Order: sequence, then C-alpha cells, then structure tokens
Amino acid sequence: MENKNMSRLVIGVLVVLVLLLGGYIAVSGTARSGKSAATANGSTGASEAAALPMETYQAQYVKPETPIDRSKNVTLPGWGGFTIPAKTKKITQGFEFHNPAENLWYEDWVSIDGTPLEKLVVDSGQTAELSHYLRLAGIQADVTKVLDADPAFFDIQKNDAGAYTIEAVKGYKGEKTLTVQTDDSKQHTLTLTGKEECYYIAFGLYLEEGDELLFQSGLVAPGLYVQKMEMTRALAPGEYPAYVVCQPYLSDRATKTNSGIVKLTLTVG
Repeated sequence: MENKNMSRLVIGVLVVLVLLLGGYIAVSGTARSGKSAATANGSTGASEAAALPMETYQAQYVKPETPIDRSKNVTLPGWGGFTIPAKTKKITQGFEFHNPAENLWYEDWVSIDGTPLEKLVVDSGQTAELSHYLRLAGIQADVTKVLDADPAFFDIQKNDAGAYTIEAVKGYKGEKTLTVQTDDSKQHTLTLTGKEECYYIAFGLYLEEGDELLFQSGLVAPGLYVQKMEMTRALAPGEYPAYVVCQPYLSDRATKTNSGIVKLTLTVG
C-alpha cells in the first residue's frame, strides 16, 4: 500500500513539474514573439510595449498658400522718331524723353500679427480673396463676414462663389485695419500699410550703326521730362536708324528692373 501511495505522489509531482515547464515555455515563446514583432516594427527598446493611441481628430493635409506677385508693370513711352537740329551737340527741341505719370502709384502691404503677407496695388483693378490672406498666415478658415473696412479706400465685394474679395481703390500713407469673421466663429484683423511707390527711368539714345551712344540721361521721375540733351557729338543732316534704351529703376533708385528698347528714326536737319 505504501508503494502505491509513493507512486501516486511521484506521479503528482511529475504532473506539476510538466505543467510548470509548459507555462514557462509558453510565456518565454510569447516574449520572444513580441520582441520579434517589435523589432520588425522598428522598435529599439522593451519600454515601447504599448501602441500609441490614434489621434481623436485628423485633419486633411492642406497645401500652404503661396503669395501672388501683384507687382505694377512699368509704363514706357513710345516714339516713331525724333527730328533734331544738325551740327550741334546741345539739343533743346525735337525730342521727348519723359517718364509717364502712371509709374507713380500706391500699394498696400497686407499683414496679420505683424507678418507682411502680400501687397495689393491701389487703383489697378486687381482683386484678392480675403481668405487668401488668412491662408498665407496659416489660418485655414473662410471669411463669412467683414466687420470693419473703410469703404473710401477698400472696395469689398462678395463674388458668385460666395467669397469676399478686396480691391484697393485709393492711396494713403500709414496704416489701416480691416476685421473679418470666419466660419469657425473667430475674428481676425488685417493691417494694410499704404505707401507711395514709383519707377524712375533712365534713357539712352543710340545709333544702330556701331551701337554708338549719343546721349545718356540720369534718372527721370514719374510725370517729368528731360529738357536738354547734350549729345556726345554733333550730327550731319540726314536720317539715322536709332534706338532708345529705357531702363527703369525701383524707388530706391539703385535696383534695375527689366529694360525696354524702342526703335526710331532720328532725323537731323
């Protein structure tokens, strides 16, 4: 009887050992499996056991808005020809070098929270959506109402698509503000800084033959004329194929912009 009891005890101990050994193998296998999975997902440490939670709100990617170049074009004069006196270098009649008055204008720089975004040329017929300026500032919202704008300087309209647009219609110096409300029930204030801008123009008169320079002016301000032309040499009577290089400069009087060439016939008599 004692042998049977001893046998039962030994069998019981063996069963417990087998169960314990199986549990260890299962746990060990799970750990190895988890480690392999973590390695496959690029994990570098055992501390990253729990997956990160998903964002509760995920917005669609919106491509950043880019500023639009609303620069003013240069207005250049045009001539068919000049008729100047012969045998003299000092010319006071027969030519007309002038800078058109249209090369003086005002522009409004639009900014939000002190950050300049884009310029709006006054009296140019150009319009821009107010929401465009918000997007330039990283505000992804649409304007639903304009709360404050000076109608003497800004023409605010609502286009067929329901978007509010702005056009600068009168120049000024200094700052004006414009407040809008957006579809997220927030308000934003746009600052529009007005300043005078212009193009200066320098004129160079050349003979086509040998590209000989006869006269080079200094800078001519918008609305003004050159009253005297002192040429490098006097010309004999006749007709000469010639051209004028019109070189505009920005208001700093140092930065050149795109130049223009006007061909003409120079009649000397």
